[in-house]
Amino acid sequence: MNSVAGSAFWNVTFVPMLDRRLPHWARRSNPVVRRHLGIHWKILPLESGLLARIILAQTALLALSVLLPLLLPLIFTLLPVAFVLLPATFALYARLLLRVGFFTVQLVVEEQRDNTLILLRTTPMSLRQILYSKAAAGVWRQVEDLGLIIMVASLLTLPVIGVLYARYWPFEDHSLASRVALLLGLLSALLRLMLEPLMVAALALATGALAPVRVHANLAIGGQIFFYFLLINMPRLLELSAPWRIALELLLPLALPALIALVALQLAQRLLTRDRAT
Repeated sequence: MNSVAGSAFWNVTFVPMLDRRLPHWARRSNPVVRRHLGIHWKILPLESGLLARIILAQTALLALSVLLPLLLPLIFTLLPVAFVLLPATFALYARLLLRVGFFTVQLVVEEQRDNTLILLRTTPMSLRQILYSKAAAGVWRQVEDLGLIIMVASLLTLPVIGVLYARYWPFEDHSLASRVALLLGLLSALLRLMLEPLMVAALALATGALAPVRVHANLAIGGQIFFYFLLINMPRLLELSAPWRIALELLLPLALPALIALVALQLAQRLLTRDRAT
């Protein structure tokens, strides 16, 4: 009987094409996500096809530059533009993360203030799915700006990475390793832009569950975002060998947000069920 009710609960007539690739809890057609987005559910998400073509074009250029080294300087023609636009893009990204955090905190604070979380848990969804959907709603709310930031980063990040990596992988030797390092750096930067908003939404869920006062929770989530960027960027000032630099630049920015998000979601679930356990 529960399975029948669950399938009926998930049966929504309109499911956008992009959402069909996502798990149920992350879709805009999900009742929890749809409820929190309201009239903002009709948004223009990231154009994944265009992003894929941009990455493929840069990959092809890097591959061909191994055989034709004269092609490599084409990447760095965008360097002046990158130095002008990327600081502004980073400022917009920081504002986006704050908005994701504030919006998601508000969702949890309001549920506790109005005592509606207990009612929401009578649905076929588990508490974990509810929390996942609330985090997804927080990201969906800013996905238009996020898509623009990712597009700008996909076009302008590669030359900056080339400058940063040149001391470890000189490009004058025409080696394949240097091109692979460039491509991995680009992919890591883009994946980071997708993971960090989810991490902030998860932190906001735990923060809202721990401090059910909106002003206090907003201050807390803002502080967490600040210290996260401090933690992730301070090690870059260290003198490191190439293998450690790979781990720092490519792996840490991907592993740390994923780990923090998982821990925060577990903490939020424990905090929201503590009253029922006692």
